[in-house]
Amino acid sequence: MTSTTDSRRPITDLKAWLESLPGGDIPHTLRVLGELLLGVTDQQREESALRFTLRVLGVTGFNEIIEEGRDLNGVQALTFGRALGELIEKHQAECGPGEHVDAPSWTQTKVGSSVFRHPALLRAGFPAGTLLDVPCVAQIRTKASYAYPPEITIHTRSEDQAGAREVLDRIQARADELNPYRGKVVRASYAGNLQLTVIDLPTSLSRETVIVDPLVWKEIDLGVSAVKDQCELLNRHGLGSRRGVLLVGPPGTGKSAVSAVIARELVADGFTAIYVEAKAGSQLLTAVVETAQKLGGPVLLILEDIDLFVHQRGRGDTRALSEMLQAMDIATDAPILTLASTNDATTLDAAAVRAGRFDSVVEAGYPTRGAAASILAVLIDGIPGSSNVDCAAVAARLPEKTSGADVREIVRRGVLTTKGGELSTAALLAEIGSGRYRAEMPGDGRYL
Repeated sequence: MTSTTDSRRPITDLKAWLESLPGGDIPHTLRVLGELLLGVTDQQREESALRFTLRVLGVTGFNEIIEEGRDLNGVQALTFGRALGELIEKHQAECGPGEHVDAPSWTQTKVGSSVFRHPALLRAGFPAGTLLDVPCVAQIRTKASYAYPPEITIHTRSEDQAGAREVLDRIQARADELNPYRGKVVRASYAGNLQLTVIDLPTSLSRETVIVDPLVWKEIDLGVSAVKDQCELLNRHGLGSRRGVLLVGPPGTGKSAVSAVIARELVADGFTAIYVEAKAGSQLLTAVVETAQKLGGPVLLILEDIDLFVHQRGRGDTRALSEMLQAMDIATDAPILTLASTNDATTLDAAAVRAGRFDSVVEAGYPTRGAAASILAVLIDGIPGSSNVDCAAVAARLPEKTSGADVREIVRRGVLTTKGGELSTAALLAEIGSGRYRAEMPGDGRYL
């Protein structure tokens, strides 16, 4: 039988043994304990974040310094990082560990086709005469850690706290200027905090190809005029320029297509378009609006299927409704147009759709026969055999309450089932007669 002592190995290389220990504070603590027991210290050991800060500020104890910090969301983590990175490079600031004795780190963030390099976790020491007349240390963490959000902190001597606030304000102002999402179409999502992602929209959609009631375009254009052309006039008289338009209609009637058309038009005209996902809308809509305010130009907020998170009070959890009401009341003079959609406006709380929040409720209903014929003509344009299709005859055979999405599926099925690859009136009429273009469950859908 082998004794337990046989598996023990002597420590012949103390440094290698310490390096083999798990990460974190354990090796550092053992080093300090050993130095205390021996009564000597290794002058060559790594400088901790605290020691770096004390040295730059020229003080001897942490009770002589003070911190001014701000939590950052996912968007600000990038913009503040870029702003601080500029200052580090401009003043050739000395970089030290962001936490403990970890090496200062930088990272890269991709936004659309652009890649931005910026600090990830570090402290930067700025001597007197650079950011302030006195020395200061800027610390940034751009990624959330356990229980801690991204943040930026300015360390100064206790008597220089006002200077720390001044530096933070200047970094924030520059961060707003460096926002890479300005003038783009982005999606706002929730991933622990607010995240923005640049997205592409279909290039084939336009007012000519999206056939809806002309009143839809008229009401949206009224809102665009308020935030783009008449903003100063409305605000000067206390009327508020911020507008909201709610599109109401059954599925497949073009609400999402209308939003895409407006987004493409306005981004080309200097707007930033923000699609807000349901989870972000229910928890972070206030943060989205606050971020939109700092973009430095007019903004289009798009809330598709708003009924997914805004319900009538008394129907379960109302936190999303509360978030919505608060966000819609922020900065009534801001150049922000909110374009929302729902299949059923009766599910929404009355307070959410009142004037001042959503100033116009517009129906995007089922197309008329004439509109259906126009939709059909757009959809088949360029398809072999399309020049011989009688769009009016096909539209006349459509059942009541046929949506634009239904017409699109009729065309798709007609193309897929046509022999010889040429579309015809007969083929489209056959698809209408089959009824297979509507994805309906047979019977009651229950087999068990």
